[in-house]
Amino acid sequence: NSRMDILEDPERENVSFKPELVPGTQIPYPGFPSLNVLPIASSELIPIGLNCFGMPSKYPNTVITLHKMPQLPGAAELADNILGKSLFVNWPMMHEGRVVAVSDANCEVRTIKKKKKVKKFTKAEAERWESTTATMGQQYLNGAGIPGSGGVDIGNIQIRLKLVPLQGMKTSPVNGSTKKLFGKEEADVPLQMALWKAPAPDPRFIERGPMTLTDRFPTGSKVLLTKGKHRGCHGEVLGVVDGDKVGVKVEVVPPEPPFGLAIARSVQESYISSSDAARVLQIDPRVFGKITGSVFFEPGRYDLGLNLKYRENLCVLGYTRSRPKDTKQSSTKRKEKTNAWKAGDAVLVVGSKRAGTGGSDEEEDERTIWEFTPKAVRLVAAYKQKFPQLFAALAKKVNERRYDAKNLFGPKGAELLPKIREWLNNVETAKIPRMPCSTEAMPYSAISAVQRAADIRVAARENEGPLKEVNIKIPPSALYREGSTSATDVLIASSLNENASPELGDRIANLCANGVPFGARGTVVSIHDPAEGCVEVVMDEEFIGGSTLQGSCASFRGKLCIWNHLLKISAADSQGVVDQMIPAGSVKAAIDSAVGSSEDHRPRTTTPKQISSSYETAVLSHAAAAQEKKNRKRSESAGKSPVHTRSMTPSKLTGKAKTGPASGGRGGKQGFWREAKGPDGSGIGFRGAGRGVENGFQAWRALIASNGPTGIKAGKKEARNDNGMTGSASAGLKALLGVKPEKSTVELPGTQDASAGLKEMLGVAATSSNAPSLENMPLP
Repeated sequence: NSRMDILEDPERENVSFKPELVPGTQIPYPGFPSLNVLPIASSELIPIGLNCFGMPSKYPNTVITLHKMPQLPGAAELADNILGKSLFVNWPMMHEGRVVAVSDANCEVRTIKKKKKVKKFTKAEAERWESTTATMGQQYLNGAGIPGSGGVDIGNIQIRLKLVPLQGMKTSPVNGSTKKLFGKEEADVPLQMALWKAPAPDPRFIERGPMTLTDRFPTGSKVLLTKGKHRGCHGEVLGVVDGDKVGVKVEVVPPEPPFGLAIARSVQESYISSSDAARVLQIDPRVFGKITGSVFFEPGRYDLGLNLKYRENLCVLGYTRSRPKDTKQSSTKRKEKTNAWKAGDAVLVVGSKRAGTGGSDEEEDERTIWEFTPKAVRLVAAYKQKFPQLFAALAKKVNERRYDAKNLFGPKGAELLPKIREWLNNVETAKIPRMPCSTEAMPYSAISAVQRAADIRVAARENEGPLKEVNIKIPPSALYREGSTSATDVLIASSLNENASPELGDRIANLCANGVPFGARGTVVSIHDPAEGCVEVVMDEEFIGGSTLQGSCASFRGKLCIWNHLLKISAADSQGVVDQMIPAGSVKAAIDSAVGSSEDHRPRTTTPKQISSSYETAVLSHAAAAQEKKNRKRSESAGKSPVHTRSMTPSKLTGKAKTGPASGGRGGKQGFWREAKGPDGSGIGFRGAGRGVENGFQAWRALIASNGPTGIKAGKKEARNDNGMTGSASAGLKALLGVKPEKSTVELPGTQDASAGLKEMLGVAATSSNAPSLENMPLP
């Protein structure tokens, strides 16, 4: 389709570029767009207000008019000749799709379980079909607000087709044959925009029969084991054995403990609602919302907000997040999100629902609430302490959209705006990249812990010497050959992994991710929207194509990868192992105590140091023990039941702790009464803990220290090693990282459990999984 002519004398006159086709050019060509594949009747340049960038064009546009279609039979009559057929849509870049439904103004016909089903439209459904059809024709002519739409007059739409687009070629792991794989998300296309035959057949999408093992796995090729006890290990093909198996020399990597999942579980941020955060800071919740978002001042259009949240789309990792307001809806969305990893389509065409810009009505109507970490609360407190006049001015005119500095701060108010802006440019969140709220990511401290844990494991493996090699016979379905996936091939995570959806902390090995060495191992640290199908991983070792993931990891360690191109090597029971090593817990009670424990709610000046003390008091819970003692003495002296204490936290938050964040502040409204429940008939009190204590709180601590009724007696301490760590904690930590005791050169700090030891060993503060101490965080 092209040629090159070398000019000996570039200064020669009467030589110019001629825009003409080279003789022998093939039009249309596979994989390239072409306008002439549709039956075009005419074209003209007229002003139609074409909208392909969000607003109508002011200039004339080229409009292509198709031949008018004759009167067609109904959908019920055409269905037998159309359903299940492969047509070509997505003009001008024609793409194959399989027809799954045919509809007209009266009915819709589709095949369900190999039987034709006709659905008659009601009057309302028929009117909706007519309205949607008219809108569809208008968008083909005037555009749908996205590039590539508009400019085609398709005429009257009589029949509409629903198709599932071709995703690519699926290779059988058993015999190497390839078949076309169609998606599950339907596209709605007018009949006149579909072709019955490919204008330029693409040889990449031709199905292929079975292949021999010798052709699939040549001798000396590199492979990765995808099943069995050596899952994720490298191998080299030795040849075909027994006719139906492949001989492979495998480098045996010892089984990996789930340290990634353990870090993701133990290092978590705590969140509170915006109303609770405003109550801690003693400011109007509306002012808090403006300060954490955007607030514009004139002159100069200065944005004096912290920009911790951007509408409902972007947030700051470690500071803010959004979630659906309806808890039932949130649970449904999580299930849909998990299923989307199994059924999401990677290829969409014109007419697909996700190809539009508006999305579904449910997504537009979904209400979300914002939540904030203690770091965000402290940042707002520092802002308030630095510029109290700004907060006072906003509180007077909280409902304004834009503010004038002279009206709020006086004649010299404009001089204050650059000073505030300069301070905002130097806070810790100014350079942190904003991420989509749909992204699930580890905190930065957890990512650092993952890196250190990987470094420790790599160093320990190098100290142990070369890996052990064994020769084994493996079925071809349990092997993946390096470079066997082409651009048109489709890998499905569910075919390689028992759990198709990724989890934070999952250990992976690379199959065919672009720019990552074959078989390299890493840990999932971020999970993006399932519709995108991508995750961010931190690899165990540096590689040339690596990045810093926008500053969240070390150089040459991070990579954004398609999840289907990775092999999940975390064991199926990894989550259960993590649950045993790090029991599920929640910092919700500590946050609720920080928000609602104060009895004096009179307005007062709040400083970051006071907020820090509030959170530390909530975490230590000494106030709760003192109140318990006071109430018990009062009840004994009065001879009555214990005095009930009033709480500013709803009763629903006093139940079993959950791992998910929750907040129970009600903005100063009257709280609920909480009453302790007595023991059931099966037992009385704390068994095995004794009663030689002053109150129930100390009895509970003694019971925990004794490892329960079956553990050692209260008051006796478990023997510690030279590092000050108990035997069980040391063993748990070493097992967590898979490091042998005699090989370990890292001095382990003293701790009482494996999770705390892990976090100290990896340089993560012990309070990372609980409400963080605000005093330990530097002021901006």
